[in-house]
Amino acid sequence: MTGRGGSRPGAGRKIGSTTGGTGYKSGRIVISCTKEQEQRIKEMAQAQHVTVSALILNALKV
Repeated sequence: MTGRGGSRPGAGRKIGSTTGGTGYKSGRIVISCTKEQEQRIKEMAQAQHVTVSALILNALKV
């Protein structure tokens, strides 16, 4: 045995580090589209001064 691995005090991701301080964990959804569609989506988001995520969520009314 080399003493590698296992839990160590202070190791690992800290509690709440993935929530951005909001207390909410974010999910991720991946969609497939053409490069042209991707560019159009990004342009639409930029024109509305929102993120791509916000554009899609607003369009879905969620």
